[in-house]
Amino acid sequence: MILFLLLLGLFLLPNPSQALTPSEKAFLSAKKEMEKLARSSRVKYRRYWIRVINRFRKVYLWYPESPEAPKALIWTARLYRNLYGYSQRRKDLEDALRRYRMLWEHYPKHPLADDALYEASEIYLKYLNRPEEAQKLRALILKRYPHGDMAAKLSPPSLRAPPKEVLKPLPGKVWVKGVRHWSGEDYSRVVVDLSGKVQYRDHILKAHQGRPPRVYVDLRPARLSPYLKPEVSIQDGLLSRVRLGQYKNDTVRVVLDLKSLTSYRTFYLGSPPRLVIDLIGEEKPRSPLKPPAQGRYSLAQQLGLKIRRIVIDPGHGGKDPGALGLYGLKEKHLTLKVSRYLAQELQKTLGCEVLLTRDRDTFIPLIKRPAIANLKRADLFVSIHVNASPNRRTRGIETYYLNFTTDPEAMRVAAMENAVSNQSLSELQSILKKILRNTKIEESRRLAQAVQKALVKRLSRRWRGVKDLGVKKAPFLVLVGTRMPAILVEISFITNPTEARRLRDERYLREIARGIAEGLKAYVNQMKVAS
Repeated sequence: MILFLLLLGLFLLPNPSQALTPSEKAFLSAKKEMEKLARSSRVKYRRYWIRVINRFRKVYLWYPESPEAPKALIWTARLYRNLYGYSQRRKDLEDALRRYRMLWEHYPKHPLADDALYEASEIYLKYLNRPEEAQKLRALILKRYPHGDMAAKLSPPSLRAPPKEVLKPLPGKVWVKGVRHWSGEDYSRVVVDLSGKVQYRDHILKAHQGRPPRVYVDLRPARLSPYLKPEVSIQDGLLSRVRLGQYKNDTVRVVLDLKSLTSYRTFYLGSPPRLVIDLIGEEKPRSPLKPPAQGRYSLAQQLGLKIRRIVIDPGHGGKDPGALGLYGLKEKHLTLKVSRYLAQELQKTLGCEVLLTRDRDTFIPLIKRPAIANLKRADLFVSIHVNASPNRRTRGIETYYLNFTTDPEAMRVAAMENAVSNQSLSELQSILKKILRNTKIEESRRLAQAVQKALVKRLSRRWRGVKDLGVKKAPFLVLVGTRMPAILVEISFITNPTEARRLRDERYLREIARGIAEGLKAYVNQMKVAS
């Protein structure tokens, strides 16, 4: 109890004179419930602890991009840790560790990240008798946060790491820190990494007097990092190099020297701040399909459609576990399993080439996933995800395509799936204005409808109470910039007890894959009729 009250004293209250955001209101409500519990005789009863924990849990599930989300996570972990003092249940410590891990993995730059690592190490050391795990976490603190307050606890001043040389912020200026790119024959994506938000203006110079076309973008107010090379050689189908220079005192110019170009688009993304430039060339004709052995043709070949290659995107991965659910389930593991099964089904039923954006537990940035589909010249893009909700009774299947939305639930799901980039929905909405002109919205909607219908029908044959949540639209970052019909499938709720039990069953995962495959096949047939 004393420890519990001491932890309460660490709270930093928001200024009551300011208008509170929904996330602040939810956080304050959870805090009041916790204070009330600490002062009452109910502290002996587990159900009241769980009620407070669920209050904090709603904060980080509903508002994953808010400043209150990491604070809610650490208090959920601390409550589970303190509940262990009454319950002596090992599972409470495991639940605490899970929430600590979510904090340092999802919010690695937050001031509480090193606190989460330190407090988790204390659990391994004091309660679980696993000093080797504690040592790993403390080594991670010294590596990632050598100048933080937790590192100061772990090492004397003489052993602390010297401060790194960093780019000092200039008043009103933003640093251009680096350039990344993904390139192919008829598509290139260039990402300019920044230290803050900038204004930009893009221009195109057509080929003139033997000089190739160029696209250039002026960023202001911005300064070029002294550690950045002024030229990046690329030499792909569209792009020969990227040049950077300090055009004016407050303006950095980024020049893309092109080999050819059909169109391009630029958009800004925040958290972390970066400018994205997509270059789009004329798609080259593909080689005709070769008849398979014994003169047998696949369905796609019989229909004469250009569904030769499908890219499947298993959501999350690596340091991004995605939603964490009941029974220790992690979204990243389930999406990979379903994606592998789906690839097998598609190869059998459509006979097309199937590629995965990841085939193991590795992290791939959201912005890279649609670029992979574009570079591979995919005909369809399917992103697989598992849903989550602060309300455990919420269940069902839903399929999304990229578009604007005013549906609060669709916006919540988009915020949750976009959380790894910390991209705000308002920014995504503005990005869509520019991108949707080139996005195959109608085809994506039809694809989503076909998959949703087939998946619900397939699962309903063997399991009761499969709920059809329908086809919805939302600004998912993983779908932004795709050049082909693209959808995102939320296959079940990892937080619903019934669906979580089913997600543990390999038969259920295989049936999900078969249902999605049947939907893709139905879409191909629809396109045959339409043509």
